[in-house]
Amino acid sequence: MTPRLFWACLQQAIRRDLQFRSQTAINAFSSIGDLVLGVVPVLIITGSGGTAWTGPLAVVVVGIFGISTGLMDCFVKPNLAKMHGYVRQGDLDLILIRPVNAQLFATLRWMEPAELGRVLSGAAMVAVGLHLADVRPDAGLVLQAVAWAAIGFAGFSLLWANLAYSAFWFESADPVNEIAAQLREAGKYPITYFTGAARLVLMTLVPAGLVAAVPVETLTGTASPLLLALPALAAGLVLTKLHWHLASRRYSSASS
Repeated sequence: MTPRLFWACLQQAIRRDLQFRSQTAINAFSSIGDLVLGVVPVLIITGSGGTAWTGPLAVVVVGIFGISTGLMDCFVKPNLAKMHGYVRQGDLDLILIRPVNAQLFATLRWMEPAELGRVLSGAAMVAVGLHLADVRPDAGLVLQAVAWAAIGFAGFSLLWANLAYSAFWFESADPVNEIAAQLREAGKYPITYFTGAARLVLMTLVPAGLVAAVPVETLTGTASPLLLALPALAAGLVLTKLHWHLASRRYSSASS
């Protein structure tokens, strides 16, 4: 998908949202409310003691989680949720015949700009949480935190895409989207609340821990270096592209 085509899709999505303004406003307020209410269980766990995490730092985790998931629900989730329909109903024909990268187009075509309201509320929570925690990271730490958040965003999106591609292999794969959303919820908790195998899984195979918890650790100066994460992400990109290639070969056109 070229930048010009991506911009055209975004403009179309904005016009679609403006056509149904009341519904868009309700969706935006609902997503912001979910984010704000989502901080409650995190604060309850943080207040139980036993770790170095304070309430304000937990708010920062939830804020970064809100920013990442707001972007994901705007640009990635709407498309992966349609993958099952693309395969089962033959709608993938309309994508494969276009002179574009079919995998990127199927992953980024549809957008829901109303979800970006969670990005603004998440940013506000990050600013308030850092102020209350008296954490003032320098520019280098902020850039590293942004890099970790981007890796977490991309890594979890790749996982979600591979789960969605299971529609090519199984007759009923629609529930995988709900499974992915539930797995992602683990990312709004400080990673130190998970131990042993659970923490390892959240840092590698299901990188929900990289979405918010590791970026906050970076802001406090305690995160791991990025050296291993970048090649791991590159390997994930190659495997996802290979999975799409193999899976799409199983697709039976609706016109055949």
